[in-house]
This record gives sequence, structure tokens and C-alpha cells, in this order.
Amino acid sequence: MTTLTREQLTEIIGRCDDLRVIEIIGSGATPAEVVEAKRWTEGYKRTLGEDQPLRPSVVDTVCDILRAEEPEWYDQ
Repeated sequence: MTTLTREQLTEIIGRCDDLRVIEIIGSGATPAEVVEAKRWTEGYKRTLGEDQPLRPSVVDTVCDILRAEEPEWYDQ
């Protein structure tokens, strides 16, 4: 299993705030799972080949993080 880095995350989803970076990396997601989560948030389902092992619960968690609104206290 490949450990996700901030640089890989930025390449996959673009720039995002530090809180999301921490949450996504903390989820233990692999780069392939983040790619899949990004695609799921765009309305696609299972875009990677069946030979790529995915943990649906991790992909779901990353989807939730990507879809989450900024917390109210973050802007203050």
C-alpha cells in the first residue's frame, strides 16, 4: 500500500485547505482511492479497473471530506 503525500494529493484534487489535507491523509487513503473518490464526487462509479484494490469505506470517507463545507470557525 502506497502512503499518500501532500504533493500527490495536490496533483489529484488540486489545491485544498490544510484541514482537508490532514483529514484525507489521516484516512489512510492511497493515491488510487483518492482518484476514485474524486471521480465519485463528479458522479462516476468504479472508474478504476477491477485489478486495483479499493476499500469502499475509505473512498466514501474521502468523498465526504471532499464534499464537506468549510467549518464556520475556519473563516474567523
